[in-house]
Amino acid sequence: MSLLAKLTLSDASPREKLSPVARKRMKLLEQLDIQITAAECELDGSDYLHSVRKWVRVEGSTEKQLITKPVHVKRWWWANEQGKLMVSLRQGNRVMEVVPGKVSIEVGGIEQLPETLKTLREAIVAGELDEQLKVSPFVRPIPKAKPAKA
Repeated sequence: MSLLAKLTLSDASPREKLSPVARKRMKLLEQLDIQITAAECELDGSDYLHSVRKWVRVEGSTEKQLITKPVHVKRWWWANEQGKLMVSLRQGNRVMEVVPGKVSIEVGGIEQLPETLKTLREAIVAGELDEQLKVSPFVRPIPKAKPAKA
């Protein structure tokens, strides 16, 4: 038996263009992973600071330097007037509909928050929110190739 026969082969290429919905799905998954980590830290009682890399100018020079800076994470969850924890998905600074007409999910207590966020992540990976991502105002069209200069 060939060693290659044990592998799962695919025709996918890293040079393939992602569709606008696939790009939004990947961005939403990245942000949801940050929220899951922040929720687990809050459950443990610790504070979570997300690290971002940023280019800054060196004083007195025209050169730039790459630094890592900790930033606070804006939480996607809050307590409603009954004291139950609620979660909403966000795209940029806008709240995203989970199903048409519904923008939040009732979690209950802080103990269920990480599990609820993980369930949301699985739903996004499965493509259950692709319709909401298609109508999103943040979906950008794929730019057209510029004609070659003569």
